[in-house]
Amino acid sequence: MVVEFLGNDVEFDEIVDVFDEHGPYCKEVEVHGTDNEGFEYSAIGISDGDEITEIDIDSIECIGGPK
Repeated sequence: MVVEFLGNDVEFDEIVDVFDEHGPYCKEVEVHGTDNEGFEYSAIGISDGDEITEIDIDSIECIGGPK
């Protein structure tokens, strides 16, 4: 899932932790992603089990710079 954050498109594509499950198709998750400059981000989101369907914009934080 791609989200605009501080003028950059951040692609969140890796679920790293599941916090809570609300049935088989709704999970609160921690996700990681990167922008086109190589910065890494973490956020809280919702997954339907296969894909990330929602990102809490207020939870996005930068966790690393370009390699």
